[in-house]
Amino acid sequence: MKYREKLLALILDENDDEMIEWILKQPLIEQPDIFRELKEIVEEIADENGDKVDKVVEGFENFNSEIENYEEKILDEKLAEANYIMALDSQEKASIEIFELVKGMREYVIECITTKAPNAEEMRDLSKQIIKFEVDAGIYKAENWSAIQ
Repeated sequence: MKYREKLLALILDENDDEMIEWILKQPLIEQPDIFRELKEIVEEIADENGDKVDKVVEGFENFNSEIENYEEKILDEKLAEANYIMALDSQEKASIEIFELVKGMREYVIECITTKAPNAEEMRDLSKQIIKFEVDAGIYKAENWSAIQ
């Protein structure tokens, strides 16, 4: 029971706002466990006083399911975050591959044009398309094409 002492202190202070504020400052993934500990403490206090906790605390019978729902939403959010990060990584890797491919194509096109290869005219047309792609992608550098301009 990692949070027992802090929760007991907050309960004894009878300051619900401070307790909620403290719980919300804790890491999101730990909050369901804090609520479970709080539930146990409330049950213990009620038992010590000879009360039934669900008679003293309105809606207490639903507390377990509310904690589980909350935890599920937190885990869903964490999963979505992880999926987003993986998608960004995947996109970045794909972008790097594309830019490397474009670089290779640029080098090949320039070589064909400068050596007056049989396909030099076609490569000159292709160079315009590659340059347009580079401009659109924000990676165009005139010095990369200086050999043929």
